[in-house]
Amino acid sequence: MKLSAIVSLSAFFLIQAISAQTESEEKTIQTDTLSEVIITSLLRPEKITRAPASVQVLTANDLNRFAGSNIGELISTLQGVEFTRYGVDGTTFNARGLNSAFNNKILQIVDGRISTAALSGGIPVFNNGTTIKDDVHQMEIVVGPQTALHGPNAHNGVFNTITKDARLYPGTSVALSAGSQYQFSGRFRHAQKINTNWAWKVTGEYATGQEFDFVDSVYVGMPPRGIPERNVDYDFRHMRGEAHVYYNISPKTEIVVSSGASNNNFLQVTTSGRNQMRGVTYTFLQAKFRSPHFYANVYNTWGSLGKSYSISAYTQTYWMRSQPGPLFLPSDEAEQFALNSTRFKEKSRRFNADVQYHTNFSEAGLFLVAGLDFEQARPNTTDGTTLVGEANEISVSQVGAVLQLEKTLPMEMRLIGALRFDSNDNFNDLVAPKLTLVKDFEVGNIRLGWAKAYALPSIQNQYASIRDFFFGNGGTGIRYIPNNSQVNDPASVRTTQPLKPEEVNTWEFGIKAKPAENLWIDASAYYGASKNFITPALPVGGRALSVNGIEVTHNPMFAGTENNGTLQGATFFTFFNYGKAKVYGLDLGMNYTIAPSVQLALKYSWLNAEFDENDANNDGVISPSEKSINVPNHRGVAMLTIQNLCKDRLELSFGARVVQKYDFYSGSQVGSAEGKGTRTPPTNFNYGPLGGFSTFEISSDYRWSKTVAFNFNMTNIFNTKQIEFVGAPSIGRLAMAGIKVID
Repeated sequence: MKLSAIVSLSAFFLIQAISAQTESEEKTIQTDTLSEVIITSLLRPEKITRAPASVQVLTANDLNRFAGSNIGELISTLQGVEFTRYGVDGTTFNARGLNSAFNNKILQIVDGRISTAALSGGIPVFNNGTTIKDDVHQMEIVVGPQTALHGPNAHNGVFNTITKDARLYPGTSVALSAGSQYQFSGRFRHAQKINTNWAWKVTGEYATGQEFDFVDSVYVGMPPRGIPERNVDYDFRHMRGEAHVYYNISPKTEIVVSSGASNNNFLQVTTSGRNQMRGVTYTFLQAKFRSPHFYANVYNTWGSLGKSYSISAYTQTYWMRSQPGPLFLPSDEAEQFALNSTRFKEKSRRFNADVQYHTNFSEAGLFLVAGLDFEQARPNTTDGTTLVGEANEISVSQVGAVLQLEKTLPMEMRLIGALRFDSNDNFNDLVAPKLTLVKDFEVGNIRLGWAKAYALPSIQNQYASIRDFFFGNGGTGIRYIPNNSQVNDPASVRTTQPLKPEEVNTWEFGIKAKPAENLWIDASAYYGASKNFITPALPVGGRALSVNGIEVTHNPMFAGTENNGTLQGATFFTFFNYGKAKVYGLDLGMNYTIAPSVQLALKYSWLNAEFDENDANNDGVISPSEKSINVPNHRGVAMLTIQNLCKDRLELSFGARVVQKYDFYSGSQVGSAEGKGTRTPPTNFNYGPLGGFSTFEISSDYRWSKTVAFNFNMTNIFNTKQIEFVGAPSIGRLAMAGIKVID
């Protein structure tokens, strides 16, 4: 309490001093990021004040105050974004509810490149990508359905990162950061403009640290009893780098060729437990062409799981093989057997290409954007262990087309319409329309819009083969022989209902306005109807024969027995669609300029939902796990930013984050008030609900000279209990300090 009072009083007197100091100054600071030019919401550059959506931007100033290298941490301060953290290194984000421990409903883009991992899980790369913090120009976040503009999986929003152009930001920088939990980051960037035609840049980083000491329970034996996870490696490491070459054909026409790679060790939380990720790689090669009216982009993405494995499966296998009995092995042999048998093996790649044309019919008041794109996923390019079939047997292609029209209307109004069509090998054709009516002010606007969006089941959902009894359910579904049927009778064979894309239809009303010279308001209210969620893995009584036409071998332990040709006792697990939900909420943001150098930002989000037909396991009861939105109903952020201290050298930011307590259900991971401190098979140990905390942070940037800058940040200053994710520790106080030298 004393420390809290000191911080509060210090901030108060500091504000008063700055206010008095700057009363006579003529400096003006734009409220929030009103001058920022963003491209995500309309597929073309526009000022954030005119954007027909709620767009949040992380700027260079935000990044400069942050001493760490994982810029995902900064997303916790943004309006409308549901940020969660499951460790020192692990961060995830979502928007508008229905979160999970394996979420692929957010589309992550870097320099026009979809940066979702090529691996079958299909999740964003988060902090495992190739881009370093010092090369980021800005991040743009648009929440809400964006499929009409950006394709499937832009279901809940788009996170777009734009890196620094070597021609606009030449020079060399070297940065070092260190902090609690043995965190360290060393980064470099060099960019050079050779002449009016050529430029290039290279970047790199080596980052390490140690996760909080947290051991989850793994259940073994019959009846099940808990034992600790075995040999958890808490150290994380990231090595990443990129290279870019720019060539100007003319002043307004360019070609950019880019490549990058990363190698990562980290702990991952999933719907069934934790994974020890070792040697996970992400690599890309990209070429872009841009002219005044035409844009073309082609890139390949590769991924490998390295020597990763499931910690729970490894622990269970070691325990089983080290117990007395016919399966007993000496400790070192049991160790090696457990590692080999539970290791993930997957190498995958993805090819993307897109073209876009835009033009302005000024006399008609019409702006047009048209585009085509192609994607081909080639998972399991070697003989892996996570998917069905042999190497290169799976190939999934998708062709998409988008048309966007923006029509200027009388009375400073605009009508913006977009229509997207996608044809995917494994799903029916998808059509995603979007329509927005905008009334512009001198600064800001009012908008009313409707949009339809999709989230495709991941390749893992469609083609999984885990231990030959857990299968994906994509394409034409799973052919299987039901229990109590004749195994040699073709008429006995049944097919599961294959997965469909998750779908959402959303209405949204928003306002962005500057009611006073020093006040900026951004508010959005939305109502969305969702359906076709994907269940946790559910049992099916029978023996699997094929997945989407690819033959499978059913694990003998679960393949059942045959009695006079009749199958009995066979089981496999797979995914199904289920349920409908109505999700509605409100995002409010206010930025107030207290003094020319002092800004206060307040952000609040409220969300709720109603569920229909949400009986995922068909037991006749809609349980709490089947009607959980997996996000808090209420959450808020306050940020106080003070600039131009110490002769324009120092910038400070004080923050507070409030998250309401809430229940979270995802697969076998449960964090709820009901059943806290217990374990009910097949779920993992229930540590209680998530959230229920208020935490405080501070960050600073001090420019010692034109070439040297220092920064410092601390989160959870008072070391509050802060549990944000299932199967994860409380996130304690974390601090980092850094130095950056710029040539």
